[in-house]
Amino acid sequence: MIKNILVPLTGFDNDARALKAAYFIGASFAAKIVCLRVYPNPSQIIAQAALSQFGSSMGNVQLIRAIEAEGKNRTVKARQAFDEFAQWAASSGAPQANAITLAWQEIEGEPVADTIAAARYSDLIVLARAPKDGQFSVDGLTNILMRCGRPVLLAPDRPLETIGAHIAIAWKDTAEAARAVTAAMPLLSHAKRVSVISVTESASASGLASGPATHLAEQLAHHGFATDARDVALAGRPLLALVTETAHEFGADLLVMGAYSHSRFRELVLGGFTRQVLHGCDLPLLLSH
Repeated sequence: MIKNILVPLTGFDNDARALKAAYFIGASFAAKIVCLRVYPNPSQIIAQAALSQFGSSMGNVQLIRAIEAEGKNRTVKARQAFDEFAQWAASSGAPQANAITLAWQEIEGEPVADTIAAARYSDLIVLARAPKDGQFSVDGLTNILMRCGRPVLLAPDRPLETIGAHIAIAWKDTAEAARAVTAAMPLLSHAKRVSVISVTESASASGLASGPATHLAEQLAHHGFATDARDVALAGRPLLALVTETAHEFGADLLVMGAYSHSRFRELVLGGFTRQVLHGCDLPLLLSH
């Protein structure tokens, strides 16, 4: 079950998409959605100023004050996004709107580290991409994903109408992919259909009735899920484009996959495919490491 959802807010426009994604998930489980805004503490501001001073014409004091003001402004915008979302949920008229509980938390600290700590007491973390220089840019997302120990749902940079009615699984015979499927089981139990996609290097293996995708689909069917499967050949095409294209062909509104790192000793170094996905997958994405 998913009963506690954490939505870290950044004060950027994509906060609204993260909140909407959390609503679509939370309404199915009568979940509590906790919206967390962590604004930088003084030591973080000073450290950021030290990193920024070489590219700025401002003096140290001016730069510190500018960063502090920016943090306060982002907090105001995050709270505004929360209030607008709460008003929308209350006035949407959807029966599910009464099922969710909303909470706002605002703390001073280190945004990524404190988000990771809070995430460990949640069932699911819902995030949206921030701009390149924001705390939840790809590097920040990577840090959270690798260290929080919980599944992360990444909202895409586009409006959403549904999440989880038809779920696609990007399957690979790895521990990370298996953990992602386990993490997704509450969502799979509410889906109308589950489609499994496995990419093979060999064109001759594409479409085989006994391929990896079919094996996983058969296992999920034992849980009572309506499943189908497709083993597709890479054939020189970009992997991310092939997976998302196939997911769209199935009609999926959520993609589940494992997050792969090159080395367990280098938790911030993700495999190339995972990093591509974090940069620009156009489907809602459930990731687990």
